[in-house]
Amino acid sequence: MNLPTSKEHFRFCRSSGLSLQAIRAERQTREANRRIEEEADAAGVSLSAYIRGAWHVLEPGRAYRHGWHIDAISDHLGAVTNDQINRLIINVPPGTMKSLAVGVFWPTWEWGPLNKPHLRTLATSYKESLAKRDNIKARRLVQSDWFRDRWGQNFNLMPDQNSTLKFENDKSGFRAAMAFKSLTGERGDRVIIDDPLSVDQAKSDAERLNAQETFLEAVPNRLSDPEMSAIVLVMQRLHEGDTTGVALAKNLGYEHLMLPMEFELDRCCYTVVKPSHMKAEPVEGRYDALKQVWYLEGSKVPDGRKEYVEKAGPKTVYRQDRRTAEGELLFEERFPRTVVERDKVSLGSVGHAGQNQQRPAPRGGGLFKRSYFKLIKAIPAGTRFVRGWDLAATDDNPDAARTAGVKIGQMPDGRFVIAHCVAEHASPARVRTLIGNTANLDDANGERCRVSLPKDPGQAGKDQAQQLVAMLAGHVVSATPESGDKVTRAEPLAAQCEAGNVDILEGAWNDMFLDEVEVFPAGKLKDIVDAASRAFNDLVGRAAPKLQIGSY
Repeated sequence: MNLPTSKEHFRFCRSSGLSLQAIRAERQTREANRRIEEEADAAGVSLSAYIRGAWHVLEPGRAYRHGWHIDAISDHLGAVTNDQINRLIINVPPGTMKSLAVGVFWPTWEWGPLNKPHLRTLATSYKESLAKRDNIKARRLVQSDWFRDRWGQNFNLMPDQNSTLKFENDKSGFRAAMAFKSLTGERGDRVIIDDPLSVDQAKSDAERLNAQETFLEAVPNRLSDPEMSAIVLVMQRLHEGDTTGVALAKNLGYEHLMLPMEFELDRCCYTVVKPSHMKAEPVEGRYDALKQVWYLEGSKVPDGRKEYVEKAGPKTVYRQDRRTAEGELLFEERFPRTVVERDKVSLGSVGHAGQNQQRPAPRGGGLFKRSYFKLIKAIPAGTRFVRGWDLAATDDNPDAARTAGVKIGQMPDGRFVIAHCVAEHASPARVRTLIGNTANLDDANGERCRVSLPKDPGQAGKDQAQQLVAMLAGHVVSATPESGDKVTRAEPLAAQCEAGNVDILEGAWNDMFLDEVEVFPAGKLKDIVDAASRAFNDLVGRAAPKLQIGSY
């Protein structure tokens, strides 16, 4: 493209009646765009540079602000393009250009600078209008003079398939947009899942289950090549059981680029992709996907996580997060400290934790925090105990509800102690055995431990409660209906924990208990909290045992 010289452009602007100030501003904008275009042309196959160069096409009135996280995202999308990886999760905060980078710039970069117009992309979001929005932007970009002047020879758009939801080129490539839950019909070389759940949908068990079924069952069947085609999931964390949580919990082979708004050293991100934005040496490490924590070679793995981490296996990885100071911001040019602190107020601790920090609960816990519990090695004599149960008759499905029992005591000084916890996926027969054996162990030391069972209002629930009470003859046992929702039932125990009045007895089950309660109510599992709430509410609501039946 032949551009006029500065003098020629100045004379043109003056003849058009523009003021010197306007000419100066227009010249600065023109020179900035020239530098951006030159950088993009020189870079050639760099997605990050392509984003810089193409920005003014989609955002002509808004200055481009670059952050190193865009380089990190570009590196990982480039690794997909180069067949280094074909499963990728990107968790970054809102407003950090995730949708544009993944859904608009990346597919058009592959068609243009990389000359791969045959590639087919399916792009989805929880709402069709959002998927359509990015489809329109991508089409607008490939139809622009800027793009056609550089890579127009690679392909032409087909006039008979050039709509806001799907456009196709004459090399058999296309980009199609649809709602995530409607992912049917087409097959693609890339399936982009951009926010499969809204904030409100993530709060619904039914909506999360629908998203999980689509992700696990429909998405793999939409790939052109089951072995080589790629799935890219980009979102903020909204719940422990959201789509990212499902992919990580099931260990489906996704590379995980996780960059929180405020840096957390213990969750520093590592992946197999060599970064272009920083110097990083390869290291050996194992990933605890559920905790989003890397244990590098020589690091100590907590006892409660050893089995899981060992199963993950070692990988050669590179550090992706260039920050070093705790709390350092991700994209200060766009989100300075004043903005981040302001938004924390409106988001609340849970919203900030999920959307900004990429964890489904605040650091240290939501309603319950790990720091609330003081570890003790022994419980004094004279402590009064209740074992609360939450019942579920299930098979070995790791995503299903469990039967959980939590033993809580009130010590002579009035403080409380979490004395034991058990949780299993069990058949109905195993549930009866588990409850009976646990009751025997609870009473084995001569201290009576009340057994508190839930009684569902239906006839089946009443029959189950009656059978269990009869089975527990000889133990102090009662069965009562639940009252209020799960959070309401948990609040009295949470209040005592926050006040520092609850200890926890040292035991191998500690991590299981703390892992669940610290993400409540955002966690997908609530069985342990339900059992603990029942035990505590029964304990403080009764001055002494009132019901004792026969012998077991």
